[in-house]
Amino acid sequence: MQNQPVVEVLDQVETAVPHTTGDLAQLEIPVPRLAFSGWDTANGAVSSLKTAQDRKGWQCVRPFKSIRSGASSAWLTHGRRPRTVDLLTMLMGIQLGAYTPSEFGNHWDTTLAAAQAAEKAGIDSVWLADHFMFPDYDQLDKEKPVFDCFVALGGIAARTTRIRIGELVVGVPYRNPALLAKMLATLDVMTNGRTIVGLGAAWHQPEFRAYGWPFPSVRDRMEMLEEAVQIVERMLTQRPASFSGKHYSVDQAYNDPMPVQKPRPPIMIGGSGERVTLRIAAQYADFCNVNGDPDTVAHRYDVLRQHCERIGRSPEAITRSNDMSIVIAADEQELARKKERFGEKFHLMGTPDQIIEGLQRYARAGSQYVTFNMPDANRVEPILLLGETVIPHAARM
Repeated sequence: MQNQPVVEVLDQVETAVPHTTGDLAQLEIPVPRLAFSGWDTANGAVSSLKTAQDRKGWQCVRPFKSIRSGASSAWLTHGRRPRTVDLLTMLMGIQLGAYTPSEFGNHWDTTLAAAQAAEKAGIDSVWLADHFMFPDYDQLDKEKPVFDCFVALGGIAARTTRIRIGELVVGVPYRNPALLAKMLATLDVMTNGRTIVGLGAAWHQPEFRAYGWPFPSVRDRMEMLEEAVQIVERMLTQRPASFSGKHYSVDQAYNDPMPVQKPRPPIMIGGSGERVTLRIAAQYADFCNVNGDPDTVAHRYDVLRQHCERIGRSPEAITRSNDMSIVIAADEQELARKKERFGEKFHLMGTPDQIIEGLQRYARAGSQYVTFNMPDANRVEPILLLGETVIPHAARM
């Protein structure tokens, strides 16, 4: 992701020509500002847009390459006279969990309801963690549901039409990376080009022990991550693909059908390790996802920039993202109840105005994309409240 996109707007054009990937025409959610949600990295065109402006709605007609500095653009229909809008945005993606049964149905029904609410709210993406167990060791009889990441994402893919989906993030040592590339390509085809690939080195040792998997050293896991991202990149773009490394190899591997997104879905590297993880992100990633308060996030983006400069890559080629937790309440009374229920150990906690102020601090730190979780996302209402009150402001930060 290299440049902030430019959008040409035409007034009062009533019909839309579908984009070849199928997602540009899926503009069902009216939100107050323009925002992009991805790039066609083959030609720099915006691969997905959410719109905007008023309740009459906008429709995307076709992507094109702008003559201005090669910036990426897309036609939007809403008038006869063209005008240009620079998109300086912070997009948001929600990480969901596997929830206990609710008014929506069983564990899966509840997670799906949250995912569909996120799409309705105009949130850019929905993510699932790649984990297998998180038991409450103080209450082992209490169920702590965890879905298989890829099976659940496939279900979300089949029941949504616009929202992008991704893994936050894949634990590379869990799987052979060639198998992982096959799963990622299949998911992109299932979504008609709506995926983001999230990769990380894994950290939760109890899962490895309980499931009978070896837990490599930090050094080995970082080496495995760097080899895996190269294998995934090759198997999503080349046929056949080959790679030979210390930990993994593939030899003339075919991965048909290839992803819908060209040349491949964007790759996110998740983690904040300054010496290795951010160096891997600088070299291979389209997204870099870190954590921390705004000052810490700003520092980590600076480290990312330094790594980019050392290898000769523009820092602007990477979308800067950060992960956080959010609790939103409609008013101070509801906020007090949520503080009593959930405590206050969240990155952002408050009314919509307070959440917006918090996001602005991260935007000033350099963040362009926020992934977040909510402790009460299973209730759906907090997601819709965020969509009504916060997403429009985030889209113009």
